[in-house]
Amino acid sequence: MNSVVQKILFLVVSFILSMGTTYAQSPSAVEVKVDELEKKYEDVKGVDCMTVTKGFGLSMVKMMFNKQFGKEFMKGVTRITVIEYSEASQQTCQSLHKELDAFSSLLKEADIGKEKEFEGFDYIRSFAKAVDDSTISDFIVAIENKESKMIMYMAGKIKVK
Repeated sequence: MNSVVQKILFLVVSFILSMGTTYAQSPSAVEVKVDELEKKYEDVKGVDCMTVTKGFGLSMVKMMFNKQFGKEFMKGVTRITVIEYSEASQQTCQSLHKELDAFSSLLKEADIGKEKEFEGFDYIRSFAKAVDDSTISDFIVAIENKESKMIMYMAGKIKVK
């Protein structure tokens, strides 16, 4: 995703988040860890964090990601958290890389760095939790290139096949 699209996404989502949409559901261990990560870095210089859940905000963000991930994939997404750290210091980037290690015990790591879609990225890590052969419940991807750095978390019943 290029930086212009990211900036537009953050502006739109920030506006929508100000409306305050929430829902009651007991969070999974992965959601709790993502919330902790977001809270820890929300006030760090060069890091922007946001979460969208059920409601108009989530629908808009899902529409924006339909082309990248596919409409069927996005259909089951109930939450999206984005941690954008393109302007962060190298120390913060390394710290975030270490934070991702915590997901190794909660999710299965997938090596997607060799996929054609991810050529040109300097850093890629991806984690997911399989519900069955065609569905995942949690998905985390961290991608970095010269222009942008981002960790994205999606929760829900997400169809992958």
